[in-house]
Amino acid sequence: MKLRLLALITISFFSLPTLAQSQQVAHFTSGERQVSYEIFGPANTGPIVIMLHGVGGPDVPLYRGLAQYLATKNYTVLFLHYFDATDTHRASDQNYVAWEKAVSDLVDECRKNPAWAKRRIALLGFSLGASVALAAGSQALPVDAVAEWYGSLPDEFFYKLKGMPPLLILHGQHDDNIPVANAQQILQLCGMKKFTCESHIYPDQGHGFLPPAYDDAVKRTLDFFSRQLK
Repeated sequence: MKLRLLALITISFFSLPTLAQSQQVAHFTSGERQVSYEIFGPANTGPIVIMLHGVGGPDVPLYRGLAQYLATKNYTVLFLHYFDATDTHRASDQNYVAWEKAVSDLVDECRKNPAWAKRRIALLGFSLGASVALAAGSQALPVDAVAEWYGSLPDEFFYKLKGMPPLLILHGQHDDNIPVANAQQILQLCGMKKFTCESHIYPDQGHGFLPPAYDDAVKRTLDFFSRQLK
């Protein structure tokens, strides 16, 4: 499973052009821990996208490549190292609470920054990071959109749901890591609660998207953000 996921990440990365590193690394405090994030793109214009990596951590090339690509579309991308908020990287209730708080605290940091305070904000998460994005969104986080790729809403947050920003769900029908039933459950929940929700299930994809599905997912995400943030 791990080898297959790494292969998917590598193929996805090569569908992007060669791209530069982040412009700056910044820090804030969450739960008495220092948490870092990388900044890509224009500092003073365009919407903000908070990007949440998967279980492989922030050093997987896909994420920085996609962050820089989004920056060329006039988004400021804040690539959050949410693992900094916990001792382990295990997907436990305790860790999800700490990671969700890190996302919320970064949104607060944005609202305190005079250059960012009035700009629209979205979350973009992958796999474990998508689950963190869903957890944060479920607590009525004051952001304008959430795009999640092959994640799930943790049980801890499913049962204490407070709301959800406009949501995009992208998932593979043959995902054997986070089964597509998780996406279908979120869709049912959004329908019952009358939340704004869009989705696409890729019939030939598993956990992680191969081109051309990957490129389609990027296009769908940009289209969603364009409508919700601009």
